[in-house]
Amino acid sequence: MKPIAPQRWKDLGEDPDATWYLDPVVAAQKGALTRALVQRWVAGDDVARYLKTDVFEEAHGEDALLGRLYDGRPEAIGVDVAWGTVRAAAERCGARTAWFLATDLRDIALPPDCVDLVVSTSTLDHFADRDDVRRALAELARVLRPGGRMVVTLDNPQNILYPALRWVSRRPRAPFPLGFTFRREELNDELARAGFEVEANDWLIHNPRMLSTVLVLALRGVLGARADAPIRGLLALFAVLGRLPTRRYSACFVAACARKPGRPSG
Repeated sequence: MKPIAPQRWKDLGEDPDATWYLDPVVAAQKGALTRALVQRWVAGDDVARYLKTDVFEEAHGEDALLGRLYDGRPEAIGVDVAWGTVRAAAERCGARTAWFLATDLRDIALPPDCVDLVVSTSTLDHFADRDDVRRALAELARVLRPGGRMVVTLDNPQNILYPALRWVSRRPRAPFPLGFTFRREELNDELARAGFEVEANDWLIHNPRMLSTVLVLALRGVLGARADAPIRGLLALFAVLGRLPTRRYSACFVAACARKPGRPSG
């Protein structure tokens, strides 16, 4: 599969509506679950500065993380390859929330060992092949200080509906095609290859892909603003799938927490 052209990311970032993006209630669920996962895995860490690897959520969605992971103290840096997305995120979130930087994850315009935490939410799975993901992981390892942690989520290829979603994503009217991703075991191997020590894994968000979208759109179309409560009930029902032994096949995302070995200098 060919990589997504930079112009396509630019166009997506400058779309003022992004009407194809998640319903606000679904996005809020995604943001809350992701924040809870990150906070569970890095609780107690001394985080003075953290990096988030794309800012599309901050530009368009209710699943934004910058400014919501911590109250006040840590400095946040949001990076994205598309200048339009960076600008929209900065305008929407405000300069006090984070520093925003347009840069490619395969060549991050930051010095080594400069952040205490990396949060990468379904970003690496936008690349077209394994080599690009490996380059990005190497760069994230470079900017993370020794002893720091990275929390990464990727599209879960073991989700039973993932092949259909991947096919749909390649149709002409789709916003963008799904990129390369890994099974949990493969992700752990790649993190180890990049020099990380994998500490934990999990499966995140169990809304049936595409089916949940159709149901939410139907509820929103019929009930409008009054659909919030029924949508929350539907999401609560889907969340039960995450408590079953089959959760690796229902999860939208596979997640890992990995540590860069060593101790901070100074």
